[in-house]
Amino acid sequence: MLTEIEELYNFIFPLAQRAGDILIEGYNRTEKNVDIKGAFYDVVTDYDNKIEEFLMGEILAKYPYHKFIGEEDTAKNNNVSKELTDAPTWIIDPIDGTSNFIKQIPHVCVSIGLAINKQIVLGIVNNPAQGKLYTAKLGQGAFCNGKPIHVSECESLRDANVAYEVSLLHVHNVANKHIKRIYHVGLHARRLLAYSCVVDELCMVAAGNLDAFYIEDMYPWDCAAGSLLVSEAGGVVTHPFGGPFDIMKPDLICAGTEKLRKEIENLLRKADQERSVGGTDP
Repeated sequence: MLTEIEELYNFIFPLAQRAGDILIEGYNRTEKNVDIKGAFYDVVTDYDNKIEEFLMGEILAKYPYHKFIGEEDTAKNNNVSKELTDAPTWIIDPIDGTSNFIKQIPHVCVSIGLAINKQIVLGIVNNPAQGKLYTAKLGQGAFCNGKPIHVSECESLRDANVAYEVSLLHVHNVANKHIKRIYHVGLHARRLLAYSCVVDELCMVAAGNLDAFYIEDMYPWDCAAGSLLVSEAGGVVTHPFGGPFDIMKPDLICAGTEKLRKEIENLLRKADQERSVGGTDP
């Protein structure tokens, strides 16, 4: 397995670099071609498709039987799957933080994860706007630009910078849940932050820039590479209410320490018991 992972890493690493070159080319353009995928806030650009098509094309040319789970699904063929199997499966987000990409806000990444036997074994995240390239291989640590990174040792929310993806407030059927949870976590954390880029927030936890991050209602491509980076950097990644993290239903709390993760979990539970923000009826 280690030899296979090393071979696949050596193959995908230069492609991740080239994907970052494509991203920064589009990032630096003032005018971008923007479409709405569904709801008004769900945007996609021609560069999302361009990067995904590039990565899928290069991978399939070398490994024609590999599978894919990706956000844009531009390659309409039998290799694109909605399920995770034991087959080598690339889980790709060509641009995470598309709204940031459009506005030239430097929290925007290409994310590439690889699962074998349903386990994430490799992750690469390229943020060319910040000049940061994060890498992780299962059991071999996490790195940024080739240098080892490690999570923070923060154990208390009162000392913690915590990220929470507030864009979820757009989604009507989960908005009330998140409003209550934001209130409780934000009330206790030193700072509650949002960057509109799940992948970059996971990388910042891995590098110790953030102490914790909570997210629900996302997709595998949002978390595949980043979750491996956090765990390989010494962090804790679990389901929000404890238990193992499931990449195909990627709800998670990640933190530098279990004590901090548990404190956030307890506040989420408390928030869910209340009918409205602050615990009083409207």
